[in-house]
Amino acid sequence: MSAFLAVVVLLCAAVGGIGWYFAGMAAQVDHSAEYPLTVTDAAPGTVTLPRDPDTERPGTWALVWKGGRAMLGPIVGGDGEHVVRQVTSVPQGRLAKGAKVAIDHWLYDGDPKTALGLDFQAVTYPSQVGPMPAWLVPGASPKSTWVIAVHGRNADKAETFRSMKAVHATGLPLLSIAYRNDVGAPKSADHKNHLGDTEWNDLASAIVYARSQGATGVVLYGWSMGGAMALTVLRKDPSFVRGVVLDSPVMDWSATLDKQGDARHLPRFITAVAKRVLSHRIGIDLRDFDQRRYAPRLRTPTLMFTTADDATVANRPAFAFAKAAPPGMVTHIAAQGDHTEAWNTDPAGYERALTAFLSRVGRP
Repeated sequence: MSAFLAVVVLLCAAVGGIGWYFAGMAAQVDHSAEYPLTVTDAAPGTVTLPRDPDTERPGTWALVWKGGRAMLGPIVGGDGEHVVRQVTSVPQGRLAKGAKVAIDHWLYDGDPKTALGLDFQAVTYPSQVGPMPAWLVPGASPKSTWVIAVHGRNADKAETFRSMKAVHATGLPLLSIAYRNDVGAPKSADHKNHLGDTEWNDLASAIVYARSQGATGVVLYGWSMGGAMALTVLRKDPSFVRGVVLDSPVMDWSATLDKQGDARHLPRFITAVAKRVLSHRIGIDLRDFDQRRYAPRLRTPTLMFTTADDATVANRPAFAFAKAAPPGMVTHIAAQGDHTEAWNTDPAGYERALTAFLSRVGRP
């Protein structure tokens, strides 16, 4: 009996330990860069890379390495093990054989001026944890609807670059915000990621700032966890929100954690333990982040992009959200690509849909 009890104790400890580790990963603030690919060959105008789902995906991408960045064009050759892509420009550094690189779907780096040629102001807005940095790309008039862009978990403001030119062309001001625990932003007291459960307050503070600068309404534009934050703010007070744009949004953290656990080959009972540990560690009620429960009460026009090969966020809750919302309230565009790559796989189509939506909801 004592041996049996010892085995049970050890098993419980192992399950609890794995659950604690997985929960810790979910709450971890991590802004490090990884370069998982090695350049097989580099020639004027082309680069040869190992063939994998990222390197062979059609669309618009950048290739990044420590201290460098290249803009990639279409596939122009290759074999079963390698893919040759056109290099349209190398705005930073030198691309060389043997370099450790990564595919970057954000495409751009720097600030709106250096990346896109857009004039902007580096501003701060008051938040619960201190002065928060943001980029303000002015529009035709500050007394109009503002677009407030909010990036995803462990990302930064550069994630919002891909939409900036399209938003700017509509004449609407765009405020791309940082939030707690971002690089260069104030930290939370525990230095942990709360999956939007506390971070939404920073987005709410950004709305107050926009209003103080003349905004007559806002469109909330969230990528991934930024989408969960946008919908949480909308539920708290929809009165000043004219529209919502969601790009690969987290519509249900519980389903998304299940998906990520499955990807790590964790049995579901261990993922369930991890979710309970996570709820305890950061104080989040995961049920509150199942947005499908609130879809029938949605009264704010919403444009939502999902991608077919999203390996990060569970997609089914997004489809269910669109179906449960009142008719005509959600414009759902199911695109190709991985997480937040709807723009990369079809920039023109993405921007047409975004422009049409903003032109409709951004009017006074």
